[in-house]
Amino acid sequence: MTVHVKVADLRAQRAKAYEDFKAIAEKTDFNPATDTKALDDAEKAVLDIDAQIDRVTRAQALSAASAQPVAGQEKATVPAEPETDSYVKDKSLMLGGIAKMIGIGGGNVYNARQASKDAYGENHPVTKALETSTGGAGGFLVPPDVMTEVIPLLRAKAVVRKAGPRMIPMPRGTMTIPGAASAATARYGKEGRPIQQSQQTLRDIVASFKKLTALVPVSNDMMRYATPAIDAFVRDDMVKVMALTEDFNFMLSDGSQDTPRGFLSFANGHVATNGGTVGTWLTTGNSIFAINGADPANATGGNFITSTANYTLATVAQELGGAVNRLDQANVDEDKRVWFMNPRSWNYLNNVQNSLGVYVYRDELSRGTLLGYPVMKTTQIGTSYWDTNGTNKDLSFVFLVEMTQDMILDSMQLELAVFREGSYVDASGNTVSAMQNDQTVIRAIAEHDHQLRHQAAVAVIQGVRWAPAIQ
Repeated sequence: MTVHVKVADLRAQRAKAYEDFKAIAEKTDFNPATDTKALDDAEKAVLDIDAQIDRVTRAQALSAASAQPVAGQEKATVPAEPETDSYVKDKSLMLGGIAKMIGIGGGNVYNARQASKDAYGENHPVTKALETSTGGAGGFLVPPDVMTEVIPLLRAKAVVRKAGPRMIPMPRGTMTIPGAASAATARYGKEGRPIQQSQQTLRDIVASFKKLTALVPVSNDMMRYATPAIDAFVRDDMVKVMALTEDFNFMLSDGSQDTPRGFLSFANGHVATNGGTVGTWLTTGNSIFAINGADPANATGGNFITSTANYTLATVAQELGGAVNRLDQANVDEDKRVWFMNPRSWNYLNNVQNSLGVYVYRDELSRGTLLGYPVMKTTQIGTSYWDTNGTNKDLSFVFLVEMTQDMILDSMQLELAVFREGSYVDASGNTVSAMQNDQTVIRAIAEHDHQLRHQAAVAVIQGVRWAPAIQ
C-alpha cells in the first residue's frame, strides 16, 4: 500500500522539528555532557525531513512531466508577458486571481499553487505570486524582480585630493607649522667695514581639525526586502557625499562656520595682506570682485585676474597667461601646478578656433594639460555667480594652484559606524529612536584641515564666462 505524503504536511513537520532543534541550541544553561546528543538528534530529524521533502518534490515534478491530459480536457497555458500582461498592469486582477485560487484550494496555499498552475500556467503572475509569498490579505502581491544594483546619482568629480596635495597626518587634531615671514639680507662691503646685522622673521600656520559628518537612517524593511546591497549603496553614497563636500570647501570655502579654508579664501588673504580689495562672490546678488594690492618688491600684491565679460580668443589667452605670470612673479614654485575649472570653461578651450579654423588648445587638452600644466574639471566650481552690477549672472572661476604648497592635514580620514539602537535628531529637530522605528543608522565622520604654505601659491581668474559656441 502506497501512502501519498503532501509536501505541505512535511513542511509543517520540519518547522516543528526546527523549533525543537533551536530550543536546545539556544539554551542558556546548555550542558555539553547531557545536551549534545539531544542537539545532534534534533538536527538529524530536521535533515531527514529535508531529504524527504526533496524526494517527494522530485517525484511530483516527474509525475507532472509524464502526465497526459484526458481527451477533450487539454488546456494550453502560455507564459505571461511581463510588460503587457493585464495581471501585471492591474494588481487588483492578481488579487482576484489569488483569492479565487485559494478558494479552489480549500484555503491551502499549496493546493492553490497547484490549481493556479492548472488554470493559468506555471509562469503566470498569479502562480508566481503564490509560489513566492508567505502572507495573506494582499501580502501575495509582490513586486516584479529588480536588479540588486541601485543606480547612483550623477555627481561632480572630487578633484583636489586627486591633484596631489601634500598629505600630512595630524594625529592630535592640531598642528603648528612654522614658516619664514621675511629673509635675512646680504651686502657687499669694503675690507675692514663691520658686517651689518640682519634678522629673519618667522610666522606660524596653526592647523586645527574641522569635523565633517553625515548621518543617514535607513529603514530595516528596505534593508531586508529591497535588495541585499542597499546597505552598501547607502554607505558608498555617504562616502561620495563626504568627498564632494570636502572638495568643494577645499576650493571655495571662506573658512567660516567651522569649515576649512579654500583656494579662494587663501587668494583673498594674499590680497588683504597687501592692502587690496577682498572679494565677495554671490549667486543671489551683486558680487564684489577682488582687486590686487600694490605689488611689493619681488612679489605680487594679489593673484587675481578679472576676465573680460565680452571675451575673445585674445582676451582668454591673456588671462591664462596672466595667471601663470602672477605665480611666476610671486616666486611660486613650478613643480606641480594644476588648473581647476568648470567643464564649461574646459569645453570652450577645447572647441575654440583661430581665424584659420585651427583648434587652438585641443591638441594639448587631449593630453590632459593646458600651457603645460594638468587640468582638473569639476562642476563643484559653479557657473552662476553674479558680476558687480548684476548684468551677468553666469560667472565662474579658473584656479591655477601650485600643489606642492597645498596641504591636507588628516587627523581622522574616515570613520563609518552602523547601529540599530539609540536615537538621533532629524532635520526638524525631533528626537527619533532607531530601535523603535526599526531603522539602521549609518554615520560617517572625517576630521581634517586644509592649508597653503604660502597664500600666493594660488592664482584666480574671476568672472569667467567662457562657454563653447556649440550647444
